[in-house]
Amino acid sequence: MTTPRNPAPLTLLRTAAGSPPTVTQYKAFQALGCRVVAADCDPASVGFHFADAAYVVPRVGAPAYLERMLAVCQREAVDLFLPALDEELAICGEHRARFEALGTRIMLSSPRALSVCADKLRMYQCFKDLGIPTARTVAAEDYREGLFERFPLIVKPRSGRGGTGVHLARNHAEAAFFARYVERAVVQECLEGVEYTIDALATLDSELRILSPRQRLATESGVSSKGITHWRAELLEPVRTLVRALGMAGPLNFQCFAGPGGGVAFTEINARMAGTAILSQAAGVPLFEGILDLARGADPEPWLKPCAPLLMVRYWDEVYREPGAPLGKEA
Repeated sequence: MTTPRNPAPLTLLRTAAGSPPTVTQYKAFQALGCRVVAADCDPASVGFHFADAAYVVPRVGAPAYLERMLAVCQREAVDLFLPALDEELAICGEHRARFEALGTRIMLSSPRALSVCADKLRMYQCFKDLGIPTARTVAAEDYREGLFERFPLIVKPRSGRGGTGVHLARNHAEAAFFARYVERAVVQECLEGVEYTIDALATLDSELRILSPRQRLATESGVSSKGITHWRAELLEPVRTLVRALGMAGPLNFQCFAGPGGGVAFTEINARMAGTAILSQAAGVPLFEGILDLARGADPEPWLKPCAPLLMVRYWDEVYREPGAPLGKEA
């Protein structure tokens, strides 16, 4: 039985305001009564135009990043902080208590989960240990001719996001070159079939509440530009197993391929909300509502079933401002 929802509005802090997908996320949270505070290191971030308050903050990893984020949370009385960038997760998770002392909840998975999700080689080993089919992956320094049965292969950073630094190697010469060229890389078999992203939501004690698979029809720079919701019941148990084993919580996304023979192999776990999660929300899955329920201490409405079939296509839009007109304040 779900706990009745608290109608009190929340103030939400969301980073990566310069990423185009954040705009629809801001609008969706605002439609649910949230006050949205945006943050980014780029003063001209498009999300600043749509947020209720906006701040220019240091780049993740800069010495002042953490203190500035804490200052924003205190100044804006932020109730919920949802980091949008993979590289933010470990930093914010390590200092979770400092945010909570200000009354700000950060909805993050366990330190182990964050560590595994940030390392593609450890992620591969995790899939293997749990008996979940996956794409064979080796450290670049261990790659040699004949190690994989067929080409192409994928060479990509061991830690990274989107399509940055990802290369397709069509033969051994290319694979060997990219394995040397890409810093701290892994070499991975290239899976055939249909690619899926799975939007999920887990409770703070790592129980799966929401699952919404969607087929990726086209991507640009690692971001889905076309997609369609598509239920696959066989994805439920692997995701539930991963959530429990790793101690995951809050909004998550998983990536996998459904092969021509019908089997499914997992390739990625991201311990954060996907940029295209808005598709699941638009199809009727109460993902954003569930995030807010967790922030209020309530149990989210379960959704482990098919949603309405919905096709999404994206397009560019423009925002115009006078040159030099500030969009965000300095934190």
